[in-house]
Amino acid sequence: MKLHKKLLIAASTENELSGAEKLSQNTDIDIFITGTGTFLPIYTLTKLFSENKYDLAIFFGICGVYNQNEELLKLYSVEKTTFSDCGIEDENQNFVPLTETSFFNKNAFKMSDGYFFNSSAKKFGIETAACNTVSRCISEKNYVEKMLKKFPAEIETMESAAFALVCLNEKQKFLEIRCSSNYVAPKNEKKWQVLPAIKKLGKTIDYFVSSKITDSDSEILA
Repeated sequence: MKLHKKLLIAASTENELSGAEKLSQNTDIDIFITGTGTFLPIYTLTKLFSENKYDLAIFFGICGVYNQNEELLKLYSVEKTTFSDCGIEDENQNFVPLTETSFFNKNAFKMSDGYFFNSSAKKFGIETAACNTVSRCISEKNYVEKMLKKFPAEIETMESAAFALVCLNEKQKFLEIRCSSNYVAPKNEKKWQVLPAIKKLGKTIDYFVSSKITDSDSEILA
């Protein structure tokens, strides 16, 4: 029994899908590269969904994790996300999220109190996470601490809220799976485990495209 009649596998870069071996073996799967960051996926996905409908769209990618006591190369299913660094600074240089200003309705565009939620996040047994979607990667410790007080989260990406925004508003069922490749701060790219994270993502993608998976599965991916 196949997972879905029509499945979309998406990522921000081709590299994040390079560890998968079964993508080219299934004609019921479309592969789509959204582009990196918050703005490109909004355009590319909106255009895609205006012309195509899928039973499920799954976004795969690496991510940064905030808790440095947490092991890397861990899978997360994004359950809620927000544009955490989108806002203004007041006269005292305090950051005010756009969702907390009079310029924006924090319950508009399928948001709930400033967040995008995915009701399908728990379906396949992967640990769920709150995700901060950022437009810039900042490793300065005090900045991260201040942001986490405002937006508590486990992981950080640059595309999650954009993906959720489009899927929710286009009524597209979706899932987002991330594998942690690094700690958000302090920034030290020499310690990043990008290639091992991509390898694990590939194994996970192959699991999802396997014909043995059904909607009722709750197996935790190793």
